[in-house]
This record gives sequence, structure tokens and C-alpha cells, in this order.
Amino acid sequence: MLMPSNFDANAGFFEAVLTAEDAIISDELNHASIIDGIRLSKAERHRYKHLDMAALEKSLQDTQHCRMRLIVTDGVFSMDGDLAPLDKIVDLAKKYNAHTFVDEAHATGALGNTGRGTPELFGLEGQIDVINSTLGKALGGGTGGFTVAKKSVVELLRQKCRPYLYSNSIAPSTVAASIEALKMLDDSPQIVEQLRANTS
Repeated sequence: MLMPSNFDANAGFFEAVLTAEDAIISDELNHASIIDGIRLSKAERHRYKHLDMAALEKSLQDTQHCRMRLIVTDGVFSMDGDLAPLDKIVDLAKKYNAHTFVDEAHATGALGNTGRGTPELFGLEGQIDVINSTLGKALGGGTGGFTVAKKSVVELLRQKCRPYLYSNSIAPSTVAASIEALKMLDDSPQIVEQLRANTS
């Protein structure tokens, strides 16, 4: 689902999807847009120490009474460049019957063999419940964000996500340029390899 920005996608998600019966378990260094979105939700809020899987597991144990638990993390943390240990997060989610939400704004187009971000980097494609990201940054669109999730979640967002309902759609030229950028990544994995070499 396309949104005006990744900030809007994050800010609108939690209020639309979660209820007071649910719990959000968030890395303490998540992006401001995630923090703002969590504040709008009526769900229980739990923060775990940055990248601390023992603290995350404790929060999962403490929230067993909740209808649904959502582990929320950046894939790449914007201030320090830390990578979330997605493999361990997914293992804990499976162990405790929780769901996963990853903000990929700083990984899309830059990480993984074809720029598909941290899920591709960790070999976890198809195992993350919700991915939010941007059409800006590495994709070059300059605006626009998106949510990737099951159809039922996307349909719920289309009905209840306030930034989606009460803002303009992104420009067709941005959509077309973003589609082309994604095609270029598919067709030319050496783009990501070159980025790695330049970074090194």
C-alpha cells in the first residue's frame, strides 16, 4: 500500500491495526516515526534495550496475556547504522507466537543481494509480517512510502489509517520512477555490489 511518506506509513499503522488488548514491543532506538505512531495506539507499550534479545524475550513473556504481540524494529537504525538481529527476532516471534514489524527505510535498495533490505540479508524473505519502507533514500523517489503485509492488513489500513485517508496520493511520476528503480535493482544486482564497494 502506497503512502505519502514512510513517516506517515509508520505513524498511521499502529493506531489503525492494534487495540487495547494488544501489546507493542519496540526497540528503544526505533525511528521517531515509529515512536510517534506507537503513542497514538491504545495497545500496551513495552520498550526493550537496544538490540537486547534477552530483554525482548522478557517483554514477550510479560505480555502473554495480550491478544496479539507485535515486535517492532528498524532493520537498520538511522543514527548508528546498527543492524537489527532479524534472525533472532523472528525466532523469538515464532517461539512466543508474536508478529514482526520492520521499518526498512534505511535498508531498501542498499542491503541484501538485490537491495531488498534486511529480510533478504538474513534470508528471511516472506517471514516478516509487516514491512514499511520508503520510495526515497536509495530508490531516489524523494517522497512516498509503503506498507507490505497480508492482504487483510492492507485492507484494514485502507479503511482506518488516517495518513492514508486524509492526504493526497503520491505523484504518478514518483510511482513510475520508483517502479523503474526496483526493476533496475532486479535486473542489475551489481548496483548493490557497487554501493558496498564504494562504502568500503
